[in-house]
Amino acid sequence: MKSSLLYRNFLNWRPLGSLIAWSGFPLVFQIAALAGMVLLGVNGWGVGLDQGADGLMTLRKTNLTTLVVWGIWWPVMIALAVFVGRAWCTVCPMELVSRLGDTLARKVGWPRARLTTFLKAGWLVLAAYLVLQLLVAGLSIHRLPHYTSLMLIALGGLAFLSGLVFSHPRAFCVAVCPASALLSVYGRFTPLQLNRPDPSVCAECKSRECVKNVNRYRFDKRSCPSLVRPYDRQQSDGCVLCFQCAKVCPQENIGFGLVRPGVEVRRQRLLRPFEAGFVMVAAGFVSHELIGEVKWLDQLFHFIPARLQSLAPGIGFGWFEALWFLAIFPILLWSVIALLARGLGHRGSLGDLFLRAATGAAPVVALAHLAKAAAKVGSWGGYLPGAMRDPQGLETFGRLTEKLQPAPASLFGLSIVGWMVLLGVALIAWRALAWIRRDYERVDLPALHAGLASAGLFFTVILVIWTRS
Repeated sequence: MKSSLLYRNFLNWRPLGSLIAWSGFPLVFQIAALAGMVLLGVNGWGVGLDQGADGLMTLRKTNLTTLVVWGIWWPVMIALAVFVGRAWCTVCPMELVSRLGDTLARKVGWPRARLTTFLKAGWLVLAAYLVLQLLVAGLSIHRLPHYTSLMLIALGGLAFLSGLVFSHPRAFCVAVCPASALLSVYGRFTPLQLNRPDPSVCAECKSRECVKNVNRYRFDKRSCPSLVRPYDRQQSDGCVLCFQCAKVCPQENIGFGLVRPGVEVRRQRLLRPFEAGFVMVAAGFVSHELIGEVKWLDQLFHFIPARLQSLAPGIGFGWFEALWFLAIFPILLWSVIALLARGLGHRGSLGDLFLRAATGAAPVVALAHLAKAAAKVGSWGGYLPGAMRDPQGLETFGRLTEKLQPAPASLFGLSIVGWMVLLGVALIAWRALAWIRRDYERVDLPALHAGLASAGLFFTVILVIWTRS
């Protein structure tokens, strides 16, 4: 079959196509990921409770649980979202746990609630992301292995309860998952997409097996569990790359690869309100993360939360830090962007302005977040061999604190990451200007340009400082 919408259909490569067609895909990988999550939870349980803040700065890297969850999995998930879209969702164990809850509820037959409009709109997803960042800043759950174990248990429990309580397919993914907004926003810019190679085949299809209700709960070769129409993909429509549509399609007319520009799945659209809210919050969090890599810049950035804590010294600094980078700093940043958008001619409401400005800033925020992800892998990755030998990390921690062995060197320098991501920011900004001209209305342009230019300039300055570190 001649490809018309895909430059390259990777499912035509026999090893990958055979893997996707295998009845054990992606279930076996989800089970393996779930087993890994359980083992990490057990490994971190009770560890670190006797350590102070200084000790946890080292223990977080020597303990396998915190190292894998925060130093490898989270950065890799960000990288996958930027380059491949929602590839993590393909093997995510939370989807499996949620489906187990859904299966149990259907077998028992008890009544379940429908997702409300509020939940479908993604606002709980944004709230879950904010709560996670608050816990990271205020309780240092990313440094304390025991707290990380509790987080893994909580996520598993929420996923199972979501399947039990709500009748909507993949309720956890749609309404609860704290990574959902990140994956949805960051994954919208990659040319690697799932799509139909030949539109005429889908146009003539009478059976539409990919959306048939009767196929919804099969073990394998299901109709789309996310209620997406694979024959009419739209950008950021909720596809989680489970490839069930590719399996069930009798014409084998579902591919995955480089989609041609202008195809509907690659046409840029305004973010949904909760996605715009995520970008606005993430701009503050990512700024905090990038600036934290440079000591003098970090001290300058944290001047205000330090002054706030001096007014209430009984409250931990982390809570003031969270207030700063999740609320105060984003408000200041987006106020400047709003003034710029007004100056460029935006005349709509403030809500419309922020929706469009966040849409313009989103690709740059995604690349800036990728920079931090790469820097973290570089600084934490050298600890992995030791953590594999000593999973709880206590022996390694003791040797490091007693100066009996040197700390592992970074895998690559901050300046290298800075130069590489600077190039990426320049490229994505150039592409974003083309998308803005092609896909948006004239009335949208002032705020889109304001968001893109402000985010581009701000994060470029930080990355240039990285290159000189």
